[in-house]
Amino acid sequence: MKRKVSKNPIKKKREEKRIDKLKKAGRIVKGVEIPERALAANPDKQNCGAEYAVKLSYQDIQYICAGCGKEGVWSAEQQKKYFETQKGNIYNKPKWCYECRHKRIQDKHEEK
Repeated sequence: MKRKVSKNPIKKKREEKRIDKLKKAGRIVKGVEIPERALAANPDKQNCGAEYAVKLSYQDIQYICAGCGKEGVWSAEQQKKYFETQKGNIYNKPKWCYECRHKRIQDKHEEK
């Protein structure tokens, strides 16, 4: 969500300086400020059907594995790789830990 810039000249100048700092730090994506601990995304590399579904930033996501019940973390770097390099679906969320996912894949190959 874009912020409105004040009509007050002092506040306006202060806000412009803040925005310039954010641009230099790479925390502005398509005119939107991303959170401080988030990893900036490249919406042009994502595989999404429409412009309204793009991710502008990635943050670590905690989840509980459906197989073993362990807590896991899908890191921002892993998400960036999945969505931008591997062109994964933008709506996917983690459900299985690496060990359980690997075991399920092996079981499927053994059945064939």
